[in-house]
Amino acid sequence: MSIDSIVVAGGQASRIGGIDKVMLPLGADGLSLLQNVVAQCPGRVIVAGPQRNVAGVDLWVADDGTAGPAAGIWNGLASVTTEYVFISAGDQVLQRGTPEKICEAAQGNDGAWAIRSDGSGQPLCAVVRTDLLRNLLAPTQGINQSPLKLMSTLNMQPVKVNEGDVDDVDTWDDVRRIAKEAGVSMSQAWLDVVGAVLGVDAADVPVDDLLDLTRDVAHNVERKYAPLTTYMLGVAAGQSGKSVDELIAAVQIALNEFGVSE
Repeated sequence: MSIDSIVVAGGQASRIGGIDKVMLPLGADGLSLLQNVVAQCPGRVIVAGPQRNVAGVDLWVADDGTAGPAAGIWNGLASVTTEYVFISAGDQVLQRGTPEKICEAAQGNDGAWAIRSDGSGQPLCAVVRTDLLRNLLAPTQGINQSPLKLMSTLNMQPVKVNEGDVDDVDTWDDVRRIAKEAGVSMSQAWLDVVGAVLGVDAADVPVDDLLDLTRDVAHNVERKYAPLTTYMLGVAAGQSGKSVDELIAAVQIALNEFGVSE
């Protein structure tokens, strides 16, 4: 079966504060949502959205997310030459094996899609004949169009999937639920969320050292000055060019000289 993939990864994530939610580490083995989806996609993988540090993507195409997912699909279709195309969203949990089931059901038909719990089709976990999808989108280039309504005009084969095989991440409740199901530490999930909000890689944060410093300041100076100290340390890290380790060491020396450290 000749098939490539388009992953829609634009969007505004307005319901969770506009963070880059596709990079939240809620996929299998701690992968980001987008990395997990890309890893499951068949053929060449085309991602419609801002370029991120994600392995396995063959082509990035523009999509600012303001015109809806169908516009992102249209942008990706310009580079698709295969008979069928797999469509997915970058902000969902996609379990291993799910795309294969949908691809098998699509053969000989207009397409196939996963069925949601309410019985409706999931157009962002679907396989469609490329020429049919291109014809549907061409009049409007997909701008502000509903993929569900468009694909519902085709002979789409329903594919029943298990609960959680295709799981959208749209709200903070979704983030918390999926993190819990994936066994992700909520404290670590929070750091990753803050990192996404601030544009900081949470993996680069020396958690243990900062917590030790916060404890020492809270115990030996006054509790309310612990977060103020770490805030000032963060400002210094951004302005001075020194490493966080250097700055932590300097503050620890200051604590010693202040005469109140353990």
